[in-house]
Amino acid sequence: MDEAASILAIGDVHLGTACSGLPATISDSGVDPGDLSPASALQLAVDFAIEQQVDTVLFAGDVVESTNARFEAMLPLETSIMRLLEADIGVVAVAGNHDVEALPRLHELIGEFKLLGAGGRWEAHLLSRDDKPFAEVVGWSFGERRVRQSPLAELLRQPIPRPSIPIPRIGLLHCDLGASGGYYAPVRQSELEDAGFDAWLLGHIHKPSYEGLSGENGSRPCGYLGSLVGLDASETGPHGPWLVEIEGGKPIGLRQIPIAPLRWENLTLSMSDIEHVEDVPDRLLAVAREKVEELAEAGPTPLALGLRLTLTGSSAANEAIRSWVRSSEWRSLLRRVDDTVVFFNKVVDAMQLRVDLESIASGDDPPALLAQRLLALKQNDDRARALLDQARERLGAIAREEYWSPVDEHRNATDPLSDDALRDVLLRSGSAALSAMLADQEAIER
Repeated sequence: MDEAASILAIGDVHLGTACSGLPATISDSGVDPGDLSPASALQLAVDFAIEQQVDTVLFAGDVVESTNARFEAMLPLETSIMRLLEADIGVVAVAGNHDVEALPRLHELIGEFKLLGAGGRWEAHLLSRDDKPFAEVVGWSFGERRVRQSPLAELLRQPIPRPSIPIPRIGLLHCDLGASGGYYAPVRQSELEDAGFDAWLLGHIHKPSYEGLSGENGSRPCGYLGSLVGLDASETGPHGPWLVEIEGGKPIGLRQIPIAPLRWENLTLSMSDIEHVEDVPDRLLAVAREKVEELAEAGPTPLALGLRLTLTGSSAANEAIRSWVRSSEWRSLLRRVDDTVVFFNKVVDAMQLRVDLESIASGDDPPALLAQRLLALKQNDDRARALLDQARERLGAIAREEYWSPVDEHRNATDPLSDDALRDVLLRSGSAALSAMLADQEAIER
């Protein structure tokens, strides 16, 4: 096929959820929280597909959060699919671990909506324009919420014959790439490569695989499409659908369309030149403006930008700044920059002590004992190992309480008892405690 064809590929949408971490006062700035939701992000993607007259829209699973979210999830999904079909755009999806029941029901309701590989089997589907096939999509859907085995094993044992015409073959799969086990269809990179497809579009992980999908150095595109909009502050960077371009005889081209209405970013900000704590809010708001202006140079800016700041450096106002951070006054800071409202989701105190740790550690009073432990953690020596083991033992029972089980199952869950996590907590809390101790000593001496 000589004429270029196009596909819009959409990763995890999770309709029925709300983006967490938004300030309660964001509506006061003129932004409706509903305009930042997955449903709004899907509407923007559908608008783009219709405006660009793409041939097909692909969904890589977890389109909805759960089957029970009928109104919040299914209604906007049905509306979006009908809009696409009425615009003569095909819609093909695979089911992920969250929508094993929802997507089969939707297929029964809307026959033109193609659910590929229903019930945990591999299935091929030709994509056509004017009755001429331009690509083949091969997909597999979750048949139950948890799948412990690699679905690629079956495909490699019993390959699906390629069509007789020379068109590219695209794999569409919701899976856990690189996992050595787990519940969500663990697959290996080598399995994807052995399948011999021209591209793999994956769902499940919410961080997009920018390098893998770009097909740099002539490699075949392969990776995660990512979430359609950052569902919480851990999902940083640009999000949005991916435009897949297919032109006869050329490699498949992919580029992200960063149109998510909400974006999250992590920034580091030095406090070294701050003399008075009253200057900190102005510095934060200035950083907010600079970030939006930077984004505007690269492309469209979001309706809202959530920032997580890590404060570094060392200031004469260290203790006052630490007190300001603990007061959470920064939560009320919002700034509108052109069409974007910027807010602060978190401010982390990682400032350095304005003291010589080794000098303080040479004594035998409480500050010295604490300084000795901080030095050990920084040097990562045998004593640091003992401190980490002690912390893990004392916090382990708390971390394993049933109360925290939903956190463990969160899509971006990390181990709070890992060495890196514990060391970070101990260093930050220890530094803050030592700073307070020294400030108290100084006050008493005065």
